[in-house]
Amino acid sequence: MIYTILAFIFVFGLLVTVHEYGHMFFAKRAGIMCPEFAIGMGPKIFSYKKNETLYTIRLLPVGGYVRMAGDGLEQNPLSPGMHIAIKLNDDNEITHVIMDDQHKFQQIEHLEVKDSDFDDEIYIEGITSSDDERHRFKISREAFFVQNGDLIQIAPKDRQLMSKKPYQRFLTLFAGPLFNFILALVIFIGLAYWSGVPTNKPVVGDLEQGGAAQTAGLKKGDEIISVDGKKLNKFTDLQPILKEKKSNPVEFKVNRNGKEKTATVKAKKTKMQVSKNKYETRYMVGVVQSKEHTLFGPLAYGTEQTIAAGKVIFQAVLSLIGSIFTGSFSFDMLNGPVGIYSNVDTVVKEGFITLMSFTALLSVNLGIMNLLPVPALDGGRILFVIYEMIFRKPINKNAERVMLSIGAVFLIFVMIMVTWNDIQRYFM
Repeated sequence: MIYTILAFIFVFGLLVTVHEYGHMFFAKRAGIMCPEFAIGMGPKIFSYKKNETLYTIRLLPVGGYVRMAGDGLEQNPLSPGMHIAIKLNDDNEITHVIMDDQHKFQQIEHLEVKDSDFDDEIYIEGITSSDDERHRFKISREAFFVQNGDLIQIAPKDRQLMSKKPYQRFLTLFAGPLFNFILALVIFIGLAYWSGVPTNKPVVGDLEQGGAAQTAGLKKGDEIISVDGKKLNKFTDLQPILKEKKSNPVEFKVNRNGKEKTATVKAKKTKMQVSKNKYETRYMVGVVQSKEHTLFGPLAYGTEQTIAAGKVIFQAVLSLIGSIFTGSFSFDMLNGPVGIYSNVDTVVKEGFITLMSFTALLSVNLGIMNLLPVPALDGGRILFVIYEMIFRKPINKNAERVMLSIGAVFLIFVMIMVTWNDIQRYFM
């Protein structure tokens, strides 16, 4: 169990970190302030601050985020009637908005908030305790929220996401899924360098322990000359022959170290899952394609594997969306953190290579799912940017906020339902 937990933390942490780092990488290059980079959700269990960004690890492994100033998802922490303290500089501008008592500031002014804006005009308006009069204070270019023991920098308007050019926002939003695709590509290429690239040569590769081919006497490295009298030019010619013969015994003629050998092999009927709800009958003898180690082969093979994974997952997503309209949708089609944990428990027993292949598939899946045109997901927010590029004006701010809020509520609802369904499916 401990290995499953560690593997889950590794897989989950890697996927979320890479995704959110992609957002932050392009955000910072566009000059967008990123007050926090978080792995996990909920209570903070570790934090480290570097420059203007607070890096945190949070208790619940159900996601992560990078807070980007002015991203439309931030809530104004001040509300009318709230009592706070402020510290002013020599220009009578606010440098610190103090919302706790964990810092001992000198020469502060207590204020009852009446109005505030952190998006456009960047000010706080309220009644000061010193003269009981209403004042509007401009917020300094370098200013901070003081809350829960942390100093969170307040972004000036020109360092907010919405102030940037459309192409900069597009790159920043698209970068999360992009980095997930890159992670999958790197993993697939790395695995290909590690274990070799499958070849289509009619040569016996690894053998299944106790499988039909091993039992019949075939050995790794045997060159297959013919199967049941039919010449084998490439390894992929084997499966059609076995499918034709089904479970009837077939004769393998092989070349082993210059000597011709024969073996009678009986294929085993196997039902293989090729997609979420699709199975295919195959006849297996327990022989794997041979592999070779080359300098550039893994680069092409890793790219092919990434593209193939993307196609399969994209088709599965289209099928999922279609099921909503046909009435065949079920939450069993979705996996949340609990479902991923259960799957990790299965693949970790297969070894490190299987675990990394699974991680690569999850990374592709995360990238594609985040590109769905749902408000609050990267894909939905990218649509807003594309709208602005086409019509030369941004979408109405209030409408955008409403759609983002609805999207966030929808995602929370789906996450709760999927998690509960996973708990019932795997642990009850």
